[in-house]
Amino acid sequence: MSPVTEAAFTVGDVTYRLTADKTRAATACLAPADSANPHPNRSWYALVGTHLYYVVDLVEEASGAEAVNVKTARLALAELGFPVFALAWNTLLTQGHPGHTG
Repeated sequence: MSPVTEAAFTVGDVTYRLTADKTRAATACLAPADSANPHPNRSWYALVGTHLYYVVDLVEEASGAEAVNVKTARLALAELGFPVFALAWNTLLTQGHPGHTG
């Protein structure tokens, strides 16, 4: 378990605070990505409990922030100790996704 108890991130001019407890609680409002109807255009996921959740949906639900970018979401969740990973194939494996790397 990560010793970090809170991750802060900024969207626009507002700083939001994300905790592991808020993240776990947010999963009650979201359909897991590994459900029968996964979103076809999402690549970055976090493992919370026994389910996968799209990182942006999870961070927005847990923090109340809007328009969180993928990089910010995945870094905040990783800082809290949640396993974060991308599903990739073809050129995503060899070149990465330009909007999600760096």
